[in-house]
Amino acid sequence: MRRALLSLILLLCGVAAARADNALGGPSDGLDYGPPLAVAAVLDGRTLRLSDGTVVRLSGLDVPFGRWQAAARSVLAALVDGQPVRLAPVAPADRYGRVPGHLQRADGLWIEEDLLGRGLARVDAGGADPAAALVSLLVTEGEARAAGRGLWADPDFTVRPAEALDRAGLDRFQVVEGTVLQATILRGRAYLNFGTDQRQDFTVMMEPDAVRRLGAGPQLLALQGRRIRVRGWLDWSGGPRIAVGRMEQIERLD
Repeated sequence: MRRALLSLILLLCGVAAARADNALGGPSDGLDYGPPLAVAAVLDGRTLRLSDGTVVRLSGLDVPFGRWQAAARSVLAALVDGQPVRLAPVAPADRYGRVPGHLQRADGLWIEEDLLGRGLARVDAGGADPAAALVSLLVTEGEARAAGRGLWADPDFTVRPAEALDRAGLDRFQVVEGTVLQATILRGRAYLNFGTDQRQDFTVMMEPDAVRRLGAGPQLLALQGRRIRVRGWLDWSGGPRIAVGRMEQIERLD
């Protein structure tokens, strides 16, 4: 566990400073919180309506449907009951009018981190969340995963081995671990291949615009032969595939 966390720190950088300032809402986590507001309603396991009418979608989280969604909603309602919260938006409202953002209670409790620590959510690192905030959330998720809390004890949501993926887990958020057999860039698009059969084996892909914008080519190529953990939406394109849009979706494990 310590070795995996160290690799994560080296890949994403800045975890110590980010975690030190989280309780204070400091700038090193990249989150800019607004004034305290009351919570008018909890709509589901990661959606709330504030007293000023803003509908907030808790950012950086995947809360699975079913019993874990119900459990998250129950805990979320208890966490904000009678407690003012401050919102740190990370992106404009989505097409449903929900503002993606992080919530901090007036006493300093970071709502996203609390849900992750209980094992009621997984980190979704594919959004607009600041990298420093994601580092802290990934460490908290790792602690819950190692302790087998909440959904991490549920076989439906455990980390999936890359070599065992098939069509059964498609079209939903997955966390996958495996060793990169080959890392390559073809016509600007980056591929991390986990097997020799590109029609059946798992692949991680990054589109050319993201590779260019992030300058991610050297980092991705350096993952060849490395064991990694990747998270995102699993689909099928010549085999099971996760398309990543940022490096924070990938953790080096060795």
